[in-house]
Amino acid sequence: MFAELDDHLKRGELVACGVVRAEVLRGVVSVGARERMELLLAAMHEAPMGPAIWNEVAELAWELDRRGEVLPLTDIAIAEYAREAGATMITTDPHFKKVPGLKVRAALA
Repeated sequence: MFAELDDHLKRGELVACGVVRAEVLRGVVSVGARERMELLLAAMHEAPMGPAIWNEVAELAWELDRRGEVLPLTDIAIAEYAREAGATMITTDPHFKKVPGLKVRAALA
């Protein structure tokens, strides 16, 4: 997995925000994998999540809630960040597919 991430990183194709960084590192099980992931995340481009994005996060959360799709706020923030960046989410978490206009796939390839 890390070799594949390295290839995308070298091409400048990976981006993260603080919420992504925290979510990814929280889920890493082993110390060695966490250290490697910290290095990869540190090498990624990171765009700030200012007030405008947080307003969009609130709007998306409100819309999803009204549709009965209550997602964790951290995931809504990550989804909105990806939508605004025109990025594709790499995740196996099925609830990201509920976010309108979000491009999602399960693997990097």
